[in-house]
Amino acid sequence: MQENHEMMEFNGHVTDVEIMQAIRYLDPDLCTDKAGEDASTVVGIGITLLMALAGALTYIGLYVRDL
Repeated sequence: MQENHEMMEFNGHVTDVEIMQAIRYLDPDLCTDKAGEDASTVVGIGITLLMALAGALTYIGLYVRDL
């Protein structure tokens, strides 16, 4: 029980920055995975916007052709 109390006191002195540095040191892939997810999200949004633009231009092109 004494060890548990000592660990709790130690945790009170550790800052959030130190905890994050320890997590990055122990699991460096965690940060790179999040960066990869961000890049794939941007690519997905870009493709969606391009498809919407192509659909709108096609609709306008067909409408103008019928005039």
